[in-house]
Amino acid sequence: MPSGTTAATALVALLGLALPGLARPQVAPPRLIEDDDQEEPAPPPAPATPPPAHEAVAVPPSVHEPAPAVQAPAPPAGAPIGPPASRSPEPARKVVLVQTSWAKLVQAWDTRRRALHEGDPAGADAAQKTLLSAQRELGIENLVPFAAAEVRAVARALASNLPAEALSRAEVAVSLAPDWPEAHLVRARALLSTGGAGAALGAVADAAAAAWRDPQSVRALQGDLLAALGAALAAASLLTLLLPALARLRLFLHDFHHLPLVRGAPRAQAALVALALLAAPAALGLGPLAVIAALSLCTWLYLSLRERLMASAALAVLFLLPWAAERAVRLVIWTGTPAERVYRIEHGALSDEEAAAYLKGLGESPSEPLLAALGCHLKRRGDLDGALRLYRAAETADPHAAEVLVNVGNVLFLKDDLDGARAAYLAAQDRAEGDLVVRGTAAYDLSKLFVRTAEMEKSSAARANAEQMAGAFLAGRGSDEDFSANRYLVDVPVPAAKVAALAAGDPAPAALRAWLEGLLLRSAAGAVWPWAATGVLAALWLLSLVGPGLDPSHSCFRCGRPVCRRCDAATGRSCGQCVNVFERRGVVEVRDQLRKERQVRRHAFWARRIARALALLLGGGGHLLADAPLRGALIVGALAFCAFLVWFWPGVAPPPNPSSLALAAKILVAAPLGLVIWALAVRDLFRRTGG
Repeated sequence: MPSGTTAATALVALLGLALPGLARPQVAPPRLIEDDDQEEPAPPPAPATPPPAHEAVAVPPSVHEPAPAVQAPAPPAGAPIGPPASRSPEPARKVVLVQTSWAKLVQAWDTRRRALHEGDPAGADAAQKTLLSAQRELGIENLVPFAAAEVRAVARALASNLPAEALSRAEVAVSLAPDWPEAHLVRARALLSTGGAGAALGAVADAAAAAWRDPQSVRALQGDLLAALGAALAAASLLTLLLPALARLRLFLHDFHHLPLVRGAPRAQAALVALALLAAPAALGLGPLAVIAALSLCTWLYLSLRERLMASAALAVLFLLPWAAERAVRLVIWTGTPAERVYRIEHGALSDEEAAAYLKGLGESPSEPLLAALGCHLKRRGDLDGALRLYRAAETADPHAAEVLVNVGNVLFLKDDLDGARAAYLAAQDRAEGDLVVRGTAAYDLSKLFVRTAEMEKSSAARANAEQMAGAFLAGRGSDEDFSANRYLVDVPVPAAKVAALAAGDPAPAALRAWLEGLLLRSAAGAVWPWAATGVLAALWLLSLVGPGLDPSHSCFRCGRPVCRRCDAATGRSCGQCVNVFERRGVVEVRDQLRKERQVRRHAFWARRIARALALLLGGGGHLLADAPLRGALIVGALAFCAFLVWFWPGVAPPPNPSSLALAAKILVAAPLGLVIWALAVRDLFRRTGG
C-alpha cells in the first residue's frame, strides 16, 4: 500500500477515537429481547380537552390493559365466536360508548328524504349510511315506521315502472326492519319485477321466517285460525243437533198426543201445547242453548245410536265453548297488552318522548319485565346510570331474574367497574341454573372482561363455554371487531315466557268467557254452567235407558208416517197403511193402493230433494239427514272453517301493520280448499240419494 494512503487512514482513525460524539452509526445495533423493558420514556400527553356535554366519553383502558396495537384482520364468515387457540391474543381496546342519539337518527332520515325529493343521490346515500350506522350504534333492531314509508315508496316505484328504484328502496326497508315480514314481501315483488324469480322465492321464505320470529304476527295468525275453528265447531254442533231433531219433531208431536193429559184433545191443539213447551226456555230467558237442549231432550228417543253419540258430542262442544274461547284468547292475545309494550321497547324503535312517557307511568309497583326492558332501552341510548337504576329495581322485583344480572354486568363493564361486572356475570351463571341462554351470554360477556384484564386463557375458556351453551343465540349479536357499546357486549332480552305471562294476565279472556256464557244461557250463566252441562247430558242418557219401555214411535221407511203401536198396532218398519197396501194383498181397494203409492213416491221425492238442497247449501247438511252424522258434521265443520277464514280475512285482532299479501293469502288458500270440500260432499250425497 502507498505510504500516503496509510498515513491518511491512520489520521482518520485517530480522529474517530478522539471525537466519539461526532460519529453516529447509521444503523442501530441489535438489542436483546430483555432490553425491551428499557424503553425511552414517552413524551408527556397533551392536556385533554373535555368532550361536549351531549357526547359520551369512551371508557378508559384498564391498568392491566396492554398497549394498543394494530387491529387484527376480521375472521372469515362462519368462524366460531371465540378466537382460536393458535391465534395470538389481540390486545384489548376501548369500548366506545354511544355517540349518537335518536334525534340524530331522525335527522338523518329527514336529510335522506329531502335529498331524494330534490334528486340528490349522493346526499341520499350519505344520509342513508348515517341512518343505518345510527340504528346499529343505538342497538335498534327494527325501525318499522321508517320501513313502512319505504314500502309505500316501493309500491309507487312499481306503479311508475321503475324496478331498479323499487328494489333499492326495498333493500333499505329490509335493512331498517329485518323482522317485519312486509319488508321482505315487497322485496320479493321488486325482485319479480326485475326478473329474479329464484331470489323472489328466497325473499318470500325470509318473510315467512320473519313472521315466525315476530310474536305479534304469529299470534295474529293463530287468533284467526282459532277463531275460525271455534266458529266452525259451533256451527257444526248446532247443525248436528238441529237438523236430526227437526226431522224427528213429527214423531214427538205424534207421541205427545198419546199423553194422558192431552189424549182426548184434537191433534192440532196437542201439537200447539207441545210447541209451547219447547219454546218455554226461550220465553223464560234461558238462552238459545237451553232451547236446543230442550229440543234434544224431546226428540232424543227418536234418534239412532250414531245420532245420539254425535248429539252428545255437539252438546259437550257448545257447553265447553266459553272455556275453550277463554283459553284460546289467552294463547293469542297480544295487541294492547303489557306484553306488546315490553316487546316493542326491546325490539322496536321507541322515541325519547315515548320512553319518557313509559318512565313517568311506571307507577308504584311496576312489573320486572317492564323495568328490565326500559333499562335495556336506556342502556342502548347511553344513559348508563338510568339503566342501572332500572336494572336494580327489576332485580328487587324479581330476585330470581338471572338475565337482569347479565345486563347489570354489562352496564358496570361500560362504567369501568370490572370487579362489579365480574361478580354480576358469575352471579348470573349461578342463578340461571338450566337457562343456557343466560349462562352462555354471561360467559360470553365474561370472556370480554377477561380480555380487558389480560387473562387470555380464561377468556378462551369462557368463549368455548359460551359457544357450547348458547352459540345459536350469540351468533350475529356480539362482535369482536365492533367496539361500540351495544355491539361489543350482548344483553339478554326479557324471556319469552315472561312476556307471554304478561299477555296471559290480561282481563279480556275472562270477559269473553263471561260474555259467551251469557249469550248461550243468559240468566242461567255463571255458577250454574258446569251443573247445567252435566245435568243435560246425564238426563239424555238416562232417558236412553228407560226409552225402550216407553215404546216411542218411529218413521215408516216407505212413506215416513209414524209407526205407532197405539194407533194401528204396527210394530215393524212399516206403518199400518203400508202393511195393508204392500204386504197384505187385496185388503184395500185399488184406488187407495194407487193413492198410497203416490204418497210413497212423493215422500221419497221430497226426502231426496231436501237432502240434496241441504248438501248444496251446507255441504254436509244432507249427510246429517241421511243417517251419516259423523261425516256430515266433519264436512260442515271443514266448510265452516274455510268460510270463516274468508270472512275474517282482515283478521280478528290484526297487528298494527298487517301485510296485504298475507291477508290475501288466507283467501287464496281457504276459498279453493272450501270449494273442493263442498264439491266432494255434494258428489257423495248425490251418489247416496241416486235411487
